[in-house]
Amino acid sequence: MENQLLNLSQVVSQDDIYNFFGGIDFEKILKRKTFPTWAFTNENLNELSQLTFFKNKEIFSILGGGDQPIYFILKGAKEVISCDNRDLACLFSEFKISCFKNLSFKEFREIFLDEKKENSKIYFEKIRPDLSFSAKKIFDYLFEGLPKNILSTLKKSKFFYKESWYFLKRKDWLPYLEDSKSFLKIKKGVNKIFILNSDFTQALKKLNKKFDLIYTSNIFEGKKYSPDVEKTLIQIDLHLKENGEILIVDQNRPKKIISFLEKIGYNFRIKEPKRKFLPILFRTYPYYYLLAKK
Repeated sequence: MENQLLNLSQVVSQDDIYNFFGGIDFEKILKRKTFPTWAFTNENLNELSQLTFFKNKEIFSILGGGDQPIYFILKGAKEVISCDNRDLACLFSEFKISCFKNLSFKEFREIFLDEKKENSKIYFEKIRPDLSFSAKKIFDYLFEGLPKNILSTLKKSKFFYKESWYFLKRKDWLPYLEDSKSFLKIKKGVNKIFILNSDFTQALKKLNKKFDLIYTSNIFEGKKYSPDVEKTLIQIDLHLKENGEILIVDQNRPKKIISFLEKIGYNFRIKEPKRKFLPILFRTYPYYYLLAKK
């Protein structure tokens, strides 16, 4: 298995991808023995568009709650291969993508903004068919007996960080909830997103492919996601096309990352945080947004 490379053009289903990387651990999820995931990103994705553009690019990206690859599709990406080593992040991103595929703008807004309407039966039946076997197993469990409301059920599941739901109401944060044109553009291109449940560097090693842009999100902030920063950066460098770009998000000015990439010939642009104090009040962090160009 370690010597095999994943060829997405030969993949039949999302479950094939999950099985290639070892499969989903249902027991841990159902017993709440996994870390919660972010239902919606706490990164200001609009900051990324001020550093570069995404149109017609092949992108490798951290998945999170799915908003990062969804944003790249909105901005015209040709394809986004997205990974996360948290099973829940992969399964909820599937759920969100199926919502785009099968719901109207009005229906999509209702399930993520209305916590009272009795909508589980009518909408879950629309969402479910496009889910993998793995995702169906989790969400069938969650919606067993069809509780009245989808948003309320998701919130009570303990699958997600509580702060996640704040971003549903934050203006200019999630364009697909505010603008029908953005929603329809994503709906048209959402099939260009591929989800890998894998560690970041292992996913890159198993893909026989180079990218125009690689988005790391904030994986360099902890050893859980990047035990060896330099090895991760080398793997990224090997999978970039000529003139490729790296987008990095970090809570601290990433001096070590900049120093290493400068040695191997990268140039930089940095957007510093607008706020450096009291981030908890805004449910987000004072992120640095860094673009490194090969």
